[in-house]
Amino acid sequence: MTEVTGGDILMKYTKDSVPPGETLHETNKSTGVLHLVHGWAEQGCAVGMHGIHPLKDMVSGPCGAPHIDAYYKATEALALQLSAMFHMSYLDFYKKYQQAFEAGKWMVVDPGPFLGRVIVWKLAVLPHQDGLDTSPAVIFLMGCFEGGEYLPGEVIILMTDMLYHCIGDWTPQPGVSGDGITPGRIDKPASWSLNGAGGL
Repeated sequence: MTEVTGGDILMKYTKDSVPPGETLHETNKSTGVLHLVHGWAEQGCAVGMHGIHPLKDMVSGPCGAPHIDAYYKATEALALQLSAMFHMSYLDFYKKYQQAFEAGKWMVVDPGPFLGRVIVWKLAVLPHQDGLDTSPAVIFLMGCFEGGEYLPGEVIILMTDMLYHCIGDWTPQPGVSGDGITPGRIDKPASWSLNGAGGL
């Protein structure tokens, strides 16, 4: 087994298919945070000054609107399940969220009721509170991994401004899960193309 590490040790794990003595490097290009927020006032500005607009992850860059539209379509069933759980857990908040969502949604294909989604992939997040969130948030984990505070498939609905939450150290598992989820992209060692005939 070969140990895999990154420059800032984003992840550390082993992979059976790497020849002894070779090292894989996990790089920052394989990790990230995506803020999909339909309507948001610029921080530090009065709402009336610039109005409310979608965050840039929704409309520009490599993700852009067409990819985000496809993401919302692909995750609609999941979003509806999480919405139903939220509705059952916090009925009064759900009604407020749905009203705000109907007024502020930018993508028609998003079933709501959340004006924003934050997708964190392949990162640990230190314990923190979200001071600007004064109402419940839903945390949902997916993937093929071990460790961390929560298990894949668990749903946590909490007041993130009052309760500390985090994504602790975790270890990706090799292969593909029963749901078709991989542990993510892994950079190949420098000699991979020669030793593996370019993957053929």
